[in-house]
Amino acid sequence: MVAKGNKVKILRQESYWYQDFGTVVKVEQDIKYPVVVRFNKTTYNGVNTNNFSTDEIQVIN
Repeated sequence: MVAKGNKVKILRQESYWYQDFGTVVKVEQDIKYPVVVRFNKTTYNGVNTNNFSTDEIQVIN
């Protein structure tokens, strides 16, 4: 179960943060990509958060 504050690894291959680690900021219900993850690394345009589905992330202990 994914919860706010969990460290996660990104498994979505087309993502800028593929195989990178981030922190869960929010978990929503009833939408396609309910998990909002924040990263230390930013994209070329300054974005450091993205939404993922629960099967595109892996919780790290």
